[in-house]
Amino acid sequence: MNPSVEHRPVQEPGQLFGAIYAALDLELDWELLGRAYCEGDSSEFFDAERRERLLDTGLWIANDLARMFPDTGPRRSVYVGAAVAELAPILVEHLVLGREVHWLNLDTEESRELARALGSVGASFGVTLPHPSARSLGEFAAGTCDHAWLVSVLTDPDAFPALHDELYGRHGTELATGRGVLAQEHARATELARALLRCAAGPAILSTTDDELALLVPLARELGHGIDIPTSFRESALVGDRVRHCQITT
Repeated sequence: MNPSVEHRPVQEPGQLFGAIYAALDLELDWELLGRAYCEGDSSEFFDAERRERLLDTGLWIANDLARMFPDTGPRRSVYVGAAVAELAPILVEHLVLGREVHWLNLDTEESRELARALGSVGASFGVTLPHPSARSLGEFAAGTCDHAWLVSVLTDPDAFPALHDELYGRHGTELATGRGVLAQEHARATELARALLRCAAGPAILSTTDDELALLVPLARELGHGIDIPTSFRESALVGDRVRHCQITT
């Protein structure tokens, strides 16, 4: 981690994004972040190759979204459960596309480190950057977001171990966590998904994974929303889940 430094103003949004992302790469404690993704020695988990993949994948996803966002409407995104892998699309939305971005996550060591680094780098550039906070989706009125992000959250083996086994089809295999109570986790996941779909009542974009769509599609239809699932997808940088940007209509 580098001590805070003042940066000369950067006027062009793309250049500002590049400068801020580079400063974050230097500021973040990558070994600490690695502990959230691997057991044992985490010092090399986020090596140069994996960090480059995070940026490349994030930029491809940001480009996909930029082509889908409407010119009018709320121009507001809510990212639920986003972490280090979502840094690039979140910052592109905010700095390049000029959109309002809300970033919701649990209060974890990873979230605190991301918030710290984003605060430090933002201050050095004289800008306010989105950062993870343990807020509630209940703070958002219905239909006030035109982009909702829920990627590899309901399949997280720590937050939803039993649902992870269910959605990935790992029951009875050596890859199963063997933990959790499925009925309880399903109820929590359903409550979270309903709240998110309520915020993004169409027309809106829902960014999520194939596995999570198994739960989200029936809920969307139950709430009276149409959902158009594209054939194209991107593989997420860390987990390798298929990420699709679906269209939600009312």
